[in-house]
Amino acid sequence: MRAFVTGATGFVGGHLAERLVREGWEVRGLARPGRDPSRLPPAVEPVVGTLDQLEVLRAGCRGCSVVFHVAAELDGMAPRDHVLRVNVAGTENVLRAAAEQGVQRVVFTSSVAVYGESAPEGADETVPTRPSGVYGESKVLAEQACFRYHQRGLVEAVALRPCFIYGPRDRHFTPNAVRVLRGGWFPMVGGGRAPLDLVHVDDVVQAHLLAATRPEAAGRAYNVTDGARRTIRELVRLAAAALGVRVREVPVPPWAVAPAAVVLQTLARLLNAPGREMLSPGNLRAMLAPHHFSIARARAELGYEPQHRAEASLPPLLAEYR
Repeated sequence: MRAFVTGATGFVGGHLAERLVREGWEVRGLARPGRDPSRLPPAVEPVVGTLDQLEVLRAGCRGCSVVFHVAAELDGMAPRDHVLRVNVAGTENVLRAAAEQGVQRVVFTSSVAVYGESAPEGADETVPTRPSGVYGESKVLAEQACFRYHQRGLVEAVALRPCFIYGPRDRHFTPNAVRVLRGGWFPMVGGGRAPLDLVHVDDVVQAHLLAATRPEAAGRAYNVTDGARRTIRELVRLAAAALGVRVREVPVPPWAVAPAAVVLQTLARLLNAPGREMLSPGNLRAMLAPHHFSIARARAELGYEPQHRAEASLPPLLAEYR
């Protein structure tokens, strides 16, 4: 089988491309101009271009049975027009190219950000999407584009909604968390009792392979986590122990989120403390929301079963940052 992977020089896309090669797939990988082609995994055919270049995308899709659309703008603080152009218009271009080239299935890497901050604890895929920011909004709109193509019979579409992803070569979640914890303090909003789901990149890759090959997955969306429930406080303490750092937990009651954000941002700026960007009122309020999601559908329909637990996988990963 042959696959085209967008975002193949990135974190998830790179791990996915490597796994596909090991499984015997022929793989093409999209790489942005200016990126070192050597960042592509060995045996991956490079396709140089961007998501707004239809001819490049057509070339990537040509002869492929599956397209894994992983590439995205992850920075929710980037200009709104830029995020929507990359994540929504870019997805529409991938879908168009895939349909024109006769690709059977597109597996789209979405996010639990589609649910926003109002989803109940244990939310499954039937919960309405109510994104809280432009990143989540862009993923909702991109999912809608995928399922429009599916409903019109142009290409089969599957959307995967991972939570916070960690693992080797992560350049976003893990380094940012380490930087904040090394600052020696962390705002425990509401006592840090809200749950926050994690998933290892290898489990995300496994979910992509299952989504590409299971007939019943067509037209469906799936949450992807490691299946465990952990609170923010538990995760902070687990990570601090693995890093060998002492972290002061600064209590922030729910009613004091707005004034606390002002005070903490001011102090962090004066002290040049890491993690200042996370201290906005919106980010602190988000720490009150239960970011815990059901993976019952993925287990039942895909046969997805996560193999990594943070208690075992995080410590050796974080130990490399000591």
